[in-house]
Amino acid sequence: MTAVELLQRAYDLGLQLEPRDGGWLAVRPASKLPPDLADALRRHKTEVLSLISSCRGWQSVPPPDLPFVPLKPTPTPARHKLVIAYLSRQCGDRQIREWLTRRKAAYFEATFKTWDSGLLTYAAAPDAACWQLDRPEAKVWSLLEGIESCLEDLQLKPVT
Repeated sequence: MTAVELLQRAYDLGLQLEPRDGGWLAVRPASKLPPDLADALRRHKTEVLSLISSCRGWQSVPPPDLPFVPLKPTPTPARHKLVIAYLSRQCGDRQIREWLTRRKAAYFEATFKTWDSGLLTYAAAPDAACWQLDRPEAKVWSLLEGIESCLEDLQLKPVT
């Protein structure tokens, strides 16, 4: 099982995983942790800790002064879809939705109103995703591709 699959299973069970000082992995509530998952988490603790420690977190709101990427984005349609889907899943949160709306408006002004709405939306989305996941855009694509693949392997329907 991969670290992503272990995280998915833990979240499906309603468990929260948190990195702790000294290389510890806290699981809450521990009473809901099945023995087989506990063993798998012990075997893959380093990878799981690396994955959850490197992220600022789901629905974390980037700072308002996050620097702009001055170049026009040119993602493939599949990568465009991955990043937009990732952020769309978070738009139930009012703060992230408002940040994305402000960011899109700022890109609109910064590009002298020459980019279309889809490109403006995409430009804002990887800014948030890269900040949340603490990775450059190419690594975000790779991570999101892995997560979508994992969802398909688990026979869960990814957001389209």
